[in-house]
Amino acid sequence: MKKVLKNIKNILINFIIIVLVLVAILVIYSFIQLNILNKEYVNIFGYSIFQIETGSMSNTIEIDDIIIIKLGNNDISENDIVTYKNGKDFITHRVINIEDDSIIAKGDNNNIEDDPVNINDVIGKVVFIFHDIRIWKAVFSDISVIIPICITLVLLILLISYKEKVGEKDD
Repeated sequence: MKKVLKNIKNILINFIIIVLVLVAILVIYSFIQLNILNKEYVNIFGYSIFQIETGSMSNTIEIDDIIIIKLGNNDISENDIVTYKNGKDFITHRVINIEDDSIIAKGDNNNIEDDPVNINDVIGKVVFIFHDIRIWKAVFSDISVIIPICITLVLLILLISYKEKVGEKDD
């Protein structure tokens, strides 16, 4: 029974380490793309991530929701939600019409259509929406939450290592 629990613990620890390493690699890769290579957005295997800052797509996408977009403008059709560049801003709206080399988009919560956008200004199509991120962002950016989580993790690590030492003496 002790060996089974030890194997489960080792698998769990290895899984956590792999996830943390992958997250660290993605963060470093994103930092390099944005700050060193001066890219406007991150390209991770043909996808990028944006945070919504306005309510123009309200009821479908809310403020502070996170969207994942598939980069490219090849497979865009009417009713798709796309992100496009307008000056220095990135706009995420629904395509309502496609004409030759331009699209007409409109926010679901807007009364008027956007000006026509060249298809080359389209960054990509929204493929996934993470809703209700605002609460998690508020929770994990609060110091009164971060400190207890860190203390709990340290105590958990100490508890695991303490049990290992006690178990080694019993063998």
